[in-house]
Amino acid sequence: MIDQIHKEEGTTTLIIEHRLEDVLHRPVDRIVLINDGRILFNGSPDQLLATDLLTQNGIREPLYLTTLRQLGVDLVKEEQLANLDNMSISKGQVQLQNELAKETPELQSLFKLEDVSFSYDDRPILKSLHLDIKKGEKIAIVGKNGAGKSTLAKAISSFIQTEGRYLWEKQDIKGDSVAERAERVGYVLQNPNQMISTNMIFDEVALGLRLRGVDEKEIETRVYETLKICGLYEFRNWPISALSFGQKKRVTIASILVLGAEIILLDEPTAGQDQKNYTEIMEFLEELHQKGHTIVMITHDMQLMLDYSDRVLVMVDGELIADTVPASLLSDPELLVKANLKETSIFNLAKKLDVDPLDLTAFYKERREGCKLN
Repeated sequence: MIDQIHKEEGTTTLIIEHRLEDVLHRPVDRIVLINDGRILFNGSPDQLLATDLLTQNGIREPLYLTTLRQLGVDLVKEEQLANLDNMSISKGQVQLQNELAKETPELQSLFKLEDVSFSYDDRPILKSLHLDIKKGEKIAIVGKNGAGKSTLAKAISSFIQTEGRYLWEKQDIKGDSVAERAERVGYVLQNPNQMISTNMIFDEVALGLRLRGVDEKEIETRVYETLKICGLYEFRNWPISALSFGQKKRVTIASILVLGAEIILLDEPTAGQDQKNYTEIMEFLEELHQKGHTIVMITHDMQLMLDYSDRVLVMVDGELIADTVPASLLSDPELLVKANLKETSIFNLAKKLDVDPLDLTAFYKERREGCKLN
């Protein structure tokens, strides 16, 4: 629609966006880069991408450029970096070598959903879902708006009552109250301000324990330990209003961890955040995963899914239509169309280089995680 108005009316159009790749496919004439109230760059997209100003100022560069750098392609002489189709790289310019398959440890089943269904006003929202969440996984749940993702999250968190079975380490927990389920699964909303109900950090993290009648001395010990894990201990006596968005997100996660939750379930963990806050939130979740927590994320961000999950669940109209790995999803055009998801620029790069999109996507993920290909 924006392109149509610009073309038909000749209207000067300004787009404010921190995810540059989302607008690069449009006929953008000029980019103005601003930080701390100062204009740092004012020129063409090609000129900007030839610099390192994006990474210096906390903006994610286009995924295809990151992948080309990983492949060792010299981009210095490339004149049309903003348009992959017009770049001079060609078929056969790079060769991918398959890495020897790595053994993945057998993960223990933690939380299993069997034949879970839910209807609202006689309209089916969840349809006979079967899902086994294993201990230590990083899972992304994807699908278009209305696919049933948030309803599934509410079912997992016991916010709604459904048909079907819920097994925690093989034990039936369908009768859990919301409070009981919160001691197993912590549900984090998009906006931390919708979860916070006190003024001070310590009081917010302690609230759930106080409501459960825990002794104040034990509360202090558990809250302090949790605040240290979440990097918030030095702010323990601060008002929440003094925190950044990312720090408030940590407070909500701390409120969950202090109750002993093993699974952290997040709805769009980085929605509306710039690259700095995005990175801060996701690196914190990575730290929690390293400490043994299972991470489940609802997201529309395909790069987040690729970078930060090992397993992806694809939902369409209340059904789980695929349970796969990120690289496989992103190299399957038919599945992407069926789920109304957007392919990443790695797929288009693979077509231009005449390599298998699955191989190239897996290559990117391995390199990002610091693994060397043979």
